[in-house]
Amino acid sequence: MTPQELKEKYYELYDYMAQSKDPKNMKAFGHVMNEMMEWLAANKPEAAQAWVEKLEAIKWKNYLTPSEADKIVAAMTPPAPWTRDQWKTAMEKSGFELEEWPCYNRCALYVTMNMIMSDSSATLTKYAGDDSMMFEFVHALALDKLKDADKRFDIRHYFNL
Repeated sequence: MTPQELKEKYYELYDYMAQSKDPKNMKAFGHVMNEMMEWLAANKPEAAQAWVEKLEAIKWKNYLTPSEADKIVAAMTPPAPWTRDQWKTAMEKSGFELEEWPCYNRCALYVTMNMIMSDSSATLTKYAGDDSMMFEFVHALALDKLKDADKRFDIRHYFNL
């Protein structure tokens, strides 16, 4: 089979399994996926890590992988103020948790804080000043979004992922 034919056959089988709602079919599919992941982890660990990072999304309401976060932040205009390392250092210095299950993982918080600064830094500086409290203020605003009571904010949807 060609690569295209293999993909089409895979999606045909996936759709069949999903629509059947038969636990036997789901288990068979899961066993094959486990075999694939074992092979991938042994032979292509970087690719396996990327797929596992994507699967982490099932645990969180707001989730991004490190590579998704880096890509989003790199594309921000005006530029985002913090690299991931700078942000992590500032978070630790401030005594803030990097993530809160099940609300958000660290990459979602990192991107949301950079998004707020990229979009609103002039307004924030005008009303909140340009002092040491800015990081804490932006952190609080990011938590407002990521822990929104009506759960309307979805970082993956916001960034078209």
